[in-house]
Amino acid sequence: MATADTSETVAHNPPCTRRGSKDLPPDLRIVLLGSSVSENSGVGNFILGRAAFDSEAPPDVVERVGGRLKDRHVTIINSPQLLQTNISDHQITQTVRECVYLSDPGPHVIVLLLKHDQCSTEYQECVEKVLLSFSERVLQHAIVITTQEPTGTNDILQKIIQKCANRHFSLQRSSSPDDLLQMFDNIVQMNDRHHLDCEGLQNFSMTQQPTEIFSEGVKLNLVVCGSDGTLKSAISEQILQQTDRRSDMELHGRQISLVELPALTRLSEEEMMCQTLRCVSRCHPGVHVFLLIIPDAPLTVEDKAEVEKIHRIFSLSINKHILILIMQNSEHQTAELNKQTQSVIESFGGRHLFFGTKTQVSTLMENIEQMLEENGEGFFSTETFWEAHMKKLEEMLKKFHSLQTDIQSQGNLPKGQ
Repeated sequence: MATADTSETVAHNPPCTRRGSKDLPPDLRIVLLGSSVSENSGVGNFILGRAAFDSEAPPDVVERVGGRLKDRHVTIINSPQLLQTNISDHQITQTVRECVYLSDPGPHVIVLLLKHDQCSTEYQECVEKVLLSFSERVLQHAIVITTQEPTGTNDILQKIIQKCANRHFSLQRSSSPDDLLQMFDNIVQMNDRHHLDCEGLQNFSMTQQPTEIFSEGVKLNLVVCGSDGTLKSAISEQILQQTDRRSDMELHGRQISLVELPALTRLSEEEMMCQTLRCVSRCHPGVHVFLLIIPDAPLTVEDKAEVEKIHRIFSLSINKHILILIMQNSEHQTAELNKQTQSVIESFGGRHLFFGTKTQVSTLMENIEQMLEENGEGFFSTETFWEAHMKKLEEMLKKFHSLQTDIQSQGNLPKGQ
């Protein structure tokens, strides 16, 4: 991966004269898409001129970092897994929505970080699917960046570059980030300073599902959480696939919003707070049900740590709104619980459901509807989140003042006591 002082610009589009800062938006928002954490981090750090992104960060976390470059603020939204060919349609939608949310009101530039030896027909289809998930006009804002010295001509890569109006930056061995920023400015100017409009995606509902107790037009907000990203995606995919096969009459026009919470065990305390609050805030007016996914097997150290962090960050307030799904495979179907799993279920209030490849979504919905009835259609909102944390802070302050009083009283005791 090239560093900030070893890069070269190869621009296939005609150069555009740089205008004054007053002709450019004060905040340049860039979405960086790739398939490698280290590559994305390197390019993001190259643009910002500092080590802002961690090369060992979890690939499923979309991160936003900003910085002041000369006379303007630059924000980079980094998604290092969106251009992986094995990513599911649900993960694409989920991650694109996250990118759009973090670049609100919309990105000015979409960067495609590609490799010469990676570009195949399958990869081209993946790139096109991801781009169309943003907007039909996304190519007006797109640019390709490559970080490898080409060993030959790659026709697929050239086709992608051509669709991006021949905008291509080759990160090699000379020049500076200013050259790349100049190309970003050119894109902004060619679009009359307008950002990419992704409003249709922001209001997009993942799928629909009947819920008789909901009033017309109110979404059912579900959050899928757990330490195992594969299990979370499998559950999400199964819900979406079974729902898509249902008839319009059975759907009754009800909407479901399905959001995945990244594994908290891989995040710092600050990142954990940001991700959880962001997740809840995306579910307006709040989260109706948290689906905690755990395997039907002895819990791993990571599973236990994830459960502990979910309880700590959301507090006991989550117990009213959480349903534990015990993921079973086709070879192991049982209704028995081991002691560890039983303990976790009890700590979250007792609601649980065995969920396998043959489980019908209708069974899950029956459990969810029962929860909603018990909760009086209540939800876990951002207010609930902050109230819980304020309560914790008040309890800590009380303990601190009590300890301080004890220390002071001991200090006033006569010598020898």
